[in-house]
Amino acid sequence: MKTRIVAHRGHARVAPENTIPAFEAAISCGADAIECDVHLTADGALVIHHDYYLGRTTTGTGAISDHSLDALQALDAGHWFHSRFAGLRIPTLDQVLELTRGQVQLELELRTPDRRLVPCVHAHLDRFGMRNDVEITSEHIPLLTALRTCDAQIRTGFFFRPPPPWMEASLWLQHVLGWMTLGAAHVAHLPRECLTDAVVTTLRAKGYMVHGANLNTEHDIVHALQLKVDQFSTDELNVAITLRER
Repeated sequence: MKTRIVAHRGHARVAPENTIPAFEAAISCGADAIECDVHLTADGALVIHHDYYLGRTTTGTGAISDHSLDALQALDAGHWFHSRFAGLRIPTLDQVLELTRGQVQLELELRTPDRRLVPCVHAHLDRFGMRNDVEITSEHIPLLTALRTCDAQIRTGFFFRPPPPWMEASLWLQHVLGWMTLGAAHVAHLPRECLTDAVVTTLRAKGYMVHGANLNTEHDIVHALQLKVDQFSTDELNVAITLRER
C-alpha cells in the first residue's frame, strides 16, 4: 500500500496554516489527508486553530476557549502570512468538513481539554458522514478514551515522544505497545528518531498503523518511505509528494 502523505495544518508553505486556502492548496497538491486542530469556543462552537492563544497567526489576544465564535471570526487570520490573505477568517469545523468531504481524509487533533469537545466533534462528523474518513488525535488522552467509549470504530492515534536517556529502546517499545493496547488506539505517531525497521515491524505485526510525525527533510521523508510507514505528516508537501512518486 502506498504511504499516505498528511499535510500538516494544510499546505502551510503557500497559505496561512489551518485556514481554508491552506486546505484547498493541500487538496490541489495531492495530499492524501490534512491535519488540523480543533478547539471549543466559549459558546460551544468548533473552530480550527493551532495555538491555544491568539496572537501568533491571528489578531487578538487571550485563549481561544475564552472567546465566542463571533468574536473569533471578527479577527484577521491571514495578514501575518502575506497581505493578499488579509481579512481571512478562522474557519469552523463545519467549513472544513464541507470542503474536504469526498476529497481528502482528515486528522483532527482535539486541543481543548474539555470532555464536551468529544460529543460535539462526533456529532459534526456524523452529520457530514465522515466518521470513516478521519483519524482523531490528542495530547489529552482522556478525550480519546471518551471518544472510543461512544464510537469504538472511529480511528484514533496516540502521540509518542523519544525515550528519555535512562530508558532502553526495548523498554520504550514495550511502553508504546502498552499504551496502544490500553487505549485501544489504531495509529502510533512516532518522532523521526524512533522510526526504525524493528519498531515499524513490531507495531505492524501487532496490527497498528505507524505515522511518522512531521517529517520535513528529504532524508527523513526518504527514510520513512523506505520503511513503508503507513503515513507521515509534513510541512514540505511538494517535496514529499515528489519523493514518493520518484
